[in-house]
Amino acid sequence: MIDPFHLFEYSVVLHVHSQYSDGTGTVADIIQAGQAAGVDIVILTDHDTLQPRHDRYGEGYYGRLLFLVGGEITPQQNHLLALFVDQLPNPDLPWGDIVQAVNLREGLSFVAHPVDQGSPFLKLPSYRWTERGVRTFTGIEVWNHLSSWLPSVTNTPTALRAILDPWWRIQGPDPEALQLWDELGQMQRVVGIAGVDAHAARVGGRRLGFTVFPYLVSFQTLRTQIYVPQPLTYHDLGFDQQLIYDALKEGRVALMACREGTEKGFRLWAQTSTHKWPMGSEVPWQSGLTLKATSPVLVSWRVWHNGMLAGDGVGLIGDWPITGPGVWRVELLRGRKQRPWLFSNPIYVREA
Repeated sequence: MIDPFHLFEYSVVLHVHSQYSDGTGTVADIIQAGQAAGVDIVILTDHDTLQPRHDRYGEGYYGRLLFLVGGEITPQQNHLLALFVDQLPNPDLPWGDIVQAVNLREGLSFVAHPVDQGSPFLKLPSYRWTERGVRTFTGIEVWNHLSSWLPSVTNTPTALRAILDPWWRIQGPDPEALQLWDELGQMQRVVGIAGVDAHAARVGGRRLGFTVFPYLVSFQTLRTQIYVPQPLTYHDLGFDQQLIYDALKEGRVALMACREGTEKGFRLWAQTSTHKWPMGSEVPWQSGLTLKATSPVLVSWRVWHNGMLAGDGVGLIGDWPITGPGVWRVELLRGRKQRPWLFSNPIYVREA
């Protein structure tokens, strides 16, 4: 059993596109942006290709940055982020077969932007998740920055305003995505991640054009925090990949809004008088279960049980009774405006 007190936390930027698909930057550009942003891990996910692994700047360590390559499998609908695979399935396959192919390769799969609305003004279609009958994936991208930003762009004035502020009109994940996550979690473990969906899109000509959200800007919007039982070695790639794989698979993950801060130190666990379970665990229902959490800064807490508000509080430490089976997770708000900062993955309390 992993001790929830003795975990090492790393910040991950997920869902990034380069010149190998529809992004504008080179792999070197993306690595440099990750270093400048101070993140620990960047995972590139170009559309339907793992070719960046063979780039001059392939997977590996660049100072204190670990760069990894996954992919985004992109049929016309129902995009899927695939991590830790040696081959991507054909996007023309039925969606259930795509998910199964990733599973057979022992990869991790996350439904990308599941409640995406697109943008009629920008002529971008919706890429919502519609194949709700298939649920053998690892998790879902609960918070996608690009999908959260697009609904604010409804005309030319709002487009100009939104381009200048990557957080304009964004308060948190889409409530529909949170509801979906809570509902799915009542049936199975569904790991939630945050993705930036970075493209560094160019608008206009070469001389007068500009970049909408350069990689450095995107990398300072959302992060996926992972919690591992041992520190990264920064020399043994296979060992470090396994630590990251296990954390993402088991739900030792939190979603961070960098606008409110990037401090590390959040922890969430369930416990009885004799046992402790880290975030992401499936725990047998029993009397005396409590939910506990710590924060590195003063926050307001919200506790959610099966999508319903079940508790709150203010402080560095949270402690709440677990009153029954279901999906238990917490949200942390901070700052003068009390905006959402961190979203934990759930602890799943199951009927014994």
